[in-house]
Amino acid sequence: MSKKPLSLTIVPMAVIIVSVFVIGIAGANLLGVWKTTNTKEPVKIKTGEFAGLPNPADIRGSYSWADIGKAFNIDVQHLLTAFMATDPAVKVNTLEAIYPKEILPAGMEIGTGSVRLFVSLYTGIPLAAEEGTILPLSAIAVLKEFGKADPGLIAAAAAKAYDPSAKQPAPSPVPQPEKPVKPAEAASAVPAASSTTVTTIKTAPASEIAAQTTTAKTTSTTAAGTAETHEVKTGTVTGKTTFKDLKDWGLTEEKIKSATGGKIGSDSTVIKDWAEPNGLTFSELRTKLQALLDGK
Repeated sequence: MSKKPLSLTIVPMAVIIVSVFVIGIAGANLLGVWKTTNTKEPVKIKTGEFAGLPNPADIRGSYSWADIGKAFNIDVQHLLTAFMATDPAVKVNTLEAIYPKEILPAGMEIGTGSVRLFVSLYTGIPLAAEEGTILPLSAIAVLKEFGKADPGLIAAAAAKAYDPSAKQPAPSPVPQPEKPVKPAEAASAVPAASSTTVTTIKTAPASEIAAQTTTAKTTSTTAAGTAETHEVKTGTVTGKTTFKDLKDWGLTEEKIKSATGGKIGSDSTVIKDWAEPNGLTFSELRTKLQALLDGK
């Protein structure tokens, strides 16, 4: 009697496939491999001093404030205060709407990258922040009190922080080219003098004008041999007065020598520097010279 070969019907085959599938899922679930939900957990750092800690660079815009607080062991209220948020369940990708680029300095951005930077400075876990990423000023206040990062890094973030209360500088007006004025137009633009208008100009007496104190710039040679420019009061002998100043104010060389004992320095020499090497006291010399100027 011949034996019939074994064969699988469709129904038994389907049962076997489903059974293998179910058993595989159950085993993967037990081993922690099979996950049906997003756990909102950043990847861990694998090497170095911070190995095993969550990586701030892996924070996603789909994370909520509560997710970040749990993953990095941060008080969620600190996160909300830092970014002026109110609901822990709100996703952090809403920051782009709260801080649109139109209100920020050119090239700067407050978004998910800012949250990564804040978490890094708060926890002390290093992060290479994206260029142009800044923090709001409210985040700096939280970091100064609770941040574990190097104070220098927090100070650098503070220097670029956005202050919503600060008035943004208005754009500079674009200068308009001047329109050339033709001689005929310039003449017609000057209003004709009215026959009934009388202009009176009052001038001070000549004696009063002469008595007014004026200033002038002069160049002198110091004791060290260097030249310097300074302002001097006309007719007043000071520590910066030169022999040329005395001559400009009306004293002749003879009158100057009458006060200096018959000696005189070069025009650019400062009298104060000249006096002591020539055996004279500047205070006495200044009194004599001032008397000559006042008695002119």
